[in-house]
Amino acid sequence: MQPAVCVRGLSKIYRSGSKARAVSTPALRDVTLDVEAGEIVGIVGRPDAGKSTLLLCLSGLLRADEGTICWFGEQITQHHVPPGLAYVPQRAGYYSFLSVREALEYYATLHDLSSASRASQVETALREVSLHVHATRRVSSLSPSMVQRLGLAQALIGAPRAILLDETLCGEGLLFDKDIAALLTRLSARGITVVLAAPNQVEVHRVATRIINIVEGRVVMSRPLFGLPTTPPRLVAEQR
Repeated sequence: MQPAVCVRGLSKIYRSGSKARAVSTPALRDVTLDVEAGEIVGIVGRPDAGKSTLLLCLSGLLRADEGTICWFGEQITQHHVPPGLAYVPQRAGYYSFLSVREALEYYATLHDLSSASRASQVETALREVSLHVHATRRVSSLSPSMVQRLGLAQALIGAPRAILLDETLCGEGLLFDKDIAALLTRLSARGITVVLAAPNQVEVHRVATRIINIVEGRVVMSRPLFGLPTTPPRLVAEQR
């Protein structure tokens, strides 16, 4: 059975400055990894380790300089991103004058859904992240943790096969919230792959089935955890 995502030899270099004084900063260095369907993988590393760059490349929003990424057997190219990927940045921006429900309804129109399906999925997403009781509140009145919940709700719309969270649930204690932890477990049980970046292991250790450590753009360790029963533990060693 093929993995949900297969990454081989992924490298990315950021270039700045003038032609005469160009500065090259490696962000990813020959990253190779597989993630199975239904895994909850925590990408852990210090600031500037390459976590955000990796998730941007995995989402197809950023083009790598070298290497390949295949989701569900389809390769990401300049002109093609396999359907079913949902990406939420660390600080997602929403129209502040909209209500929580209106914001989700707006983003639901970006999917090829009937009006009835859009309405149903919006209501389901609101309940999944425990925002249904705040559905009529303006986005401008939300706390940071509620905005993070809104980002996760947005990712649930459109039947995603994989959800990429760039520190989306970190910093506000949401990964310690039993409802959020239960939601991630349910997603895993449905075969939905979840990849979430975090600055350290403390928060993701609670929900992840595997943790991947990145140091200066390299995968230095990938190890299984035993907290969730949805994915059988796999002994993986990716040393560089």
